[in-house]
Formats: sequence, C-alpha cells, structure tokens
Amino acid sequence: MDSSESKLRRRRQPKSADRPADAADAADAPKLEPAAAKVPITFDTADRIIALVLTVLALFTRLYQIGRRPVVTWDETYFGRFGAHYINGTLYSDLHPTLAKMLIGLGEYLSGHNGTFTYASGSVYPDYVNYVFQRSFVAVIGALIVPFAYRTCRFLGFGRPAATMAAAFVLFDNALCVMSRFILLDPILFCFTAMSLLGYSGFAGHQHQPFSAAWWRWLVFTGVSLGCVISSKWIGAFSVSLVGLCTVEELANMYRGGMSVRAQLKHWGARIICLICLPLLVYLLSFQLHFTLLNRRGTGDYKMPSQFQALQRNNIIAHQPHDVAVGSQITLRSHMPGVGLIHANATNRFPDNADELVAAGMPGKQANNWWQVALGMPTKGNDTPPIRFIADGDYIRLLHVGTKRFLRAGLAKPHSQNWDWRMVAAGNTSASSVRDFWRVRIIDDVSPRPNGQVYAVTTRFQLINRSGCILTATTARLPRWGRGISELICAKDNRTVGEGTIWNVEQVKDQRFKNANYRKLVKRRLLRDTIWLNREMARSNNALVPDSDRYKITESDAWSWPFLIYPMRMGAWKDDSIKYYEIGNPVLWWASALCCCVVYPLQLIYLVLQHRRGTLRWTGDEFRQFWNASKVLWGGWVLHYIPFFLFGRVLYLHHYLPALYFGLLLLAFEIQCVVRWYLPERTMWPVAIAAVAIAGYVFVLFLPFTFGWDRPAKELTHLQWLSTWNIFYDRHLAL
Repeated sequence: MDSSESKLRRRRQPKSADRPADAADAADAPKLEPAAAKVPITFDTADRIIALVLTVLALFTRLYQIGRRPVVTWDETYFGRFGAHYINGTLYSDLHPTLAKMLIGLGEYLSGHNGTFTYASGSVYPDYVNYVFQRSFVAVIGALIVPFAYRTCRFLGFGRPAATMAAAFVLFDNALCVMSRFILLDPILFCFTAMSLLGYSGFAGHQHQPFSAAWWRWLVFTGVSLGCVISSKWIGAFSVSLVGLCTVEELANMYRGGMSVRAQLKHWGARIICLICLPLLVYLLSFQLHFTLLNRRGTGDYKMPSQFQALQRNNIIAHQPHDVAVGSQITLRSHMPGVGLIHANATNRFPDNADELVAAGMPGKQANNWWQVALGMPTKGNDTPPIRFIADGDYIRLLHVGTKRFLRAGLAKPHSQNWDWRMVAAGNTSASSVRDFWRVRIIDDVSPRPNGQVYAVTTRFQLINRSGCILTATTARLPRWGRGISELICAKDNRTVGEGTIWNVEQVKDQRFKNANYRKLVKRRLLRDTIWLNREMARSNNALVPDSDRYKITESDAWSWPFLIYPMRMGAWKDDSIKYYEIGNPVLWWASALCCCVVYPLQLIYLVLQHRRGTLRWTGDEFRQFWNASKVLWGGWVLHYIPFFLFGRVLYLHHYLPALYFGLLLLAFEIQCVVRWYLPERTMWPVAIAAVAIAGYVFVLFLPFTFGWDRPAKELTHLQWLSTWNIFYDRHLAL
C-alpha cells in the first residue's frame, strides 16, 4: 500500500481555466482567495453534451405516461384550483406565497383552461381540461434540477465523473421524480432551490474576478433565484440563510485578508443590493402581480383589510355608503389580522353565565356580524331626523341586530387571562347598562373628506368603554364552547394604540346615504396588503397542528425522513386504482443520510483536529477548496432539514426533498474525495459509472410507484424492504 505522502501527491488538483483579475482588483483580493481561482468555471463542449443527455433523461423520467391517472390526485385539488383563480381573477386564501401558484396558473392558461374547473379531490378531469399539459408544464420545471446539479458541481470543483454522478443521483431518485409529475408547488420549489445553489456556486467561482461582468451576472442571478425560491414557499428562507452565512464568511475573509476599506464597502454594497434588496423586490413584485391578477371578489376577501376589499371588482364593500351615522347598521373589523368582525349569536353563550352571549372575532362575513349604532335608546329604522354623524369623542352604543343585545364590557374575567374584562352581548332595549356606552377616539382617516367624524372603511378608531377599559382584539382562541373564534376583551389599560385596539367600519347599511365611489377614497397599498396577507399566511401555517390522537397515513416526523422509514401514499389504494407512492431511492437516501449524519461531520472534526495539531498535510489552498465545496452542500442539508425539528405544524415526507438535493450532491463529493485520496486517478469514471448503475437499477426497481401501478399492491411485496413501508399493508388501517 502507498504511503500517505504518495497518496497526497497522486491527488488530482483542479487546474484553473480562469483569467487573472486586473491589477486593481487583485490588490484588493483577500489573501486566502487563490483557492477559489482553482475551481474550474469553464463549460466546454463535453460538459454541454453531458448536461444535454442528463436533461433529456430528466424530461423522459418526469414526462413518461404523466397523464396515466386522469383523476385529481393528492394536492392537485388545492394547487390546481389556486392556479385556476389566476384565470378567473377571483381572490383566494392560502398559506403559501404566490409565485409558484402563479406559474401553475400560467401553465393552466397556456393549456387553454378557462378557470371554471374546481379540481375537486378524486374527480375525473373533464375533456375541456388539458391536465396532461398542465402536469407537463410543472414537470419540465422540476426536471431542470438535474442539469442544474451538474453545472453546480462543476462550479464547486467536481470533476466531470463526479458531477455526472451527482446529477444522476438527482435524476434517479424516485421521490424527486414522482413529486414532479403532478400539479404541485414542490417541483417549482426544487427548481428555484437548485437555481439558488447554482447561482451562488457560479458567483463563488468568479470571486477572483470581482466586479467583472460575469461576477455581476452570477450575483444578480443568485439574488433573483433567492427571491423566486422564497416567493414559492417559505422554506425557501433556508436557501436565503445558506447564501447569507456563506456571504458573511466571505466578507469576514476580506476583512482578515487586509482588503482596503473602500474595496470592502464596494463588496458590502454589491451584496446588500443583490442578495437582500433584490430578493425582497422579487418577493414584493410577486405579490403585486398576485393582487393585480386577482382583482375580483372571491373566497379570500374576508381575510383582507377593508380598504383592500373596497378596491376589488364586484365586492359588496365597493357598493355602499361612505357616511356612518346614528341609526346605521354596521360591521366592525379589527386591524389585527385573523380576528375579523365582531360577532355574536343567540346560541354562543358563556358556560358560567348563560345570560351573556359571547362577543368575539369572526373572520368571515355573517348575518350575526351586524350592529346598529345608537346614542340613547336605539332608533326605529333609518329615517329618524336629524342625521347625526359620529364625531370624535362621542359616546355610542352598539345594538346587535340579530339578538337585540348591546355590546358590553362584562364584569367577569376573560377566558385567556385574569386581569381584564370579557366582552359580551347583554341587556336589551329596555335594560341597558353604563358598560354599554363606548367613547369613539378617532386615530386617522385616509379619505380626502373632512376629518373629525367616522366614515366607513377609511376611518380608524378606538372604542373606550365608559368604565375606562378599551375594546381589544387578541390572538387567543376560545375553546369549543366559543366555537374556536378570536377572543375579545376590554383591556383596563386604555392608553395603548396597538393594532388590537384599532377598528374600522367595514360595511354599512343606511338608506339615507348614497353609495360612494371608493376608488376615489382609498388607494392600493402594496406594502400594507403584502404584510397583512403574509401574517394571515403565518396564522394558517401555525394552525396546521398535528392531532396526536389521530393517525394520518400521509404524515411523518422529521427524524424519520433521512432513513425513509415512512413513505407516503399519494392517492387511493384500491386494487384497480392507479397507485403512486412517494418513496425515494432507498440506496441513495440511506447512503446520503450516512454521509450527512456521520461521515462528513466526523471527517470535518478530524481535519480540524489535525490542523490544530499541525499535522494536516494539506496546503491552505487544498483545504480551502475542500471547505468551499463541502460547506455549501452540507450546510444546505443542515439548514433545509434541522429546522423542521422545531416546527409544530404538520409535516410530510416531501418537506425533506430540498435537503435531499444537497445530500445527494454531498454524497457524490465524498465519493470523489475517497477516489482521489485512495485510488488511482483513472478509476474515477469506473467508480462513477458503477455508482450510477446501482442508483439506476434501484430507481427502475421502484418505477411502478413512480409511473403508477394499476394492479394489486400485494404483487409488489418484494419491494417491502422495511416493515414500516405501507406498500400493501398498513398496520393502522384495514385495507
């Protein structure tokens, strides 16, 4: 066996194909950067041929028999329907950002869809819906991760055999493949995640040419990719974090390397503009396009602010009076997202006092959200002269139209805490209380009309009870007896101006006033509406809490993902149904898990200890090149996987797939390292071919679940490698 020195000498070192930076930039370059110049950044004819072959294979595996199941499958019922909203223009609500869903909508538009199909789960696609094209549109986007993987690995210093092997691992993973064959957000997320890694790798490959045209192109490409990935799903923030941490290390190296302050400021400015401002701009523009396309009243209106709704076409709020007076019937909206309108009904009572109705926040529009404005005793109808508008400082009472009870600050404590008062609907038109009176304190008004009085939609105000407390919305939810809606309280500290204390009149009914033109009274505010919608999305995400007492065949825990313990059925599992199974390539998953969880961490610890002892036989450039490639891949795996252990929401196996992408590339990197260190150079291609052959064989073995299986699942018992795989039997369910 050769000595360690001979192994080191035999190690192949990547040769630079780059031109040196100009003298001015070279003077400012950090001292440790020469290693970056050794990373090959050329992409010659051989690379293009390999990438083309990989792309063709990726398209084949993603598109072959893609229309075999003509039924709305799994989450197509959500994302297909959301895409249709961009065609019919009606607003909807969802827990994910907008870009990926707009791309699905684009695919549906290009397919000729008219936006009328509702994508009901399990329904057969009608003839007028070209679902094959719609799936194919998404599949093509998902297939791009294969050539992206190859180009990324070349930027990171992989040789052609290792880069081909890495891309083939991505190509031959069954889970990545099957998830790309349906109308889902995930293939688009995979694409933008791979784009972000490609962009940063390309940018890092040009570090020796700062501020050159290629350097700027890759930096801008990275920023746009980061904006796209976080605009598709919020877990794209993990890619942003990865690039951010690598950027911090780069800037720290520049500082330690003695770069001039002027040059450092230029690097800081370029990165702030391209890696912070540009992604934020892409994110905002995706919501601007979202609001522009969804300009009609829809199922998601009730979650948006009143001013936003007033600008929606055919929205009822856009066709109502602007004036509000004593005798008007109104609904009151909280300025805290998720609370909605003040609501009461005759059946919703406090368990400790059946005479008091619960007054709480209801997100949707209902008949029991209406209140009549009164000063003394309530007026009969809306024709009592003279008209008395509601001015700042006026005391009013709010009579619930449905139950004829007043909005009152109760004497008991709220359900969620013990220091304020609960909100109730109590009393009647002949039995009132001093705690029924509310003083109006106007905050501001955005309309061009004279200030000093309350208007519908445009006036923000607070309601202070005569007892001194202030009407306040909370994030607390009432228990089952309160229907799980938002709890309202009367807070004793009335000096606060928090969003929970601010209200506006959303709807008004009053025949004494004409309808107003709200397009002249309010304006669209992109930042306000985007922040509001994102907070609603966060609430929806947090509401997806798993039920520990109920088994769900599709859910799994994060600890089980790398080991592929609980694959997921993607639809009906009857003998005559076409069955799809989200199961990865077991060999690739287990090998990458071993690499990410054990091999690389131990390897890194060993190298650090050797370096501290002074026994590391690598040069600084050699270690830098190893670190620059491995930190991005292992760091990407960690950042895309470990945070899920902190999540309280429902989790699924496909949440691991972005992390798997990084893990597969790291697996190929480690195989290359082993060959370079311990085997002759000429063995790299045979090793890569052997690894790809094994991955391809297992991929083909599990193809029935990737391309669809229309026979009894029991015929595939030979694929039951683990007892936890519910391929043909689920111990929790009776099939």
